[in-house]
Amino acid sequence: MSFSIPRPPLAIGLMGLIPFIYGAAAAHLPAWESDSAPPLVIIEVFGPLLFAYMSGVFWGFAAGANRASGRAGWRWLGLAGAPAAGIFVAMLVAPGDTVEILLFGFPALLPIDYLFWRAKMAPRWWLSLRVLLTAIVTACLWLIANGAGFAL
Repeated sequence: MSFSIPRPPLAIGLMGLIPFIYGAAAAHLPAWESDSAPPLVIIEVFGPLLFAYMSGVFWGFAAGANRASGRAGWRWLGLAGAPAAGIFVAMLVAPGDTVEILLFGFPALLPIDYLFWRAKMAPRWWLSLRVLLTAIVTACLWLIANGAGFAL
């Protein structure tokens, strides 16, 4: 499955890691923490935003593959909307548990990525990019949770 990832999505995907890497570093290196940009606040805002963004990506895959009508439309578009709906409900039910929700939520997106990829709605390189980014995000979230004193 190691398809070459084009530079633009790889570069932009890696730039999206900056808040997570900052959060992980600041959770363990107090000198990195900024009063104007507390790492936990950044993660609690950026993380759910990025998580919900994945719904838009999946929606684009379904619509772009002309699978937005009939029974297949209900299935693919419903699957596409699941991350946004899920993070919304999770944030309502468990406010303050954002880091832990994201820690388990981002890896939970990979099966959805796989389904879109397997149905040839996502580009060939998609899973390579998503596994890479998800592994780094998950590691950062674990470091943030560990450094912030959360009990996992």
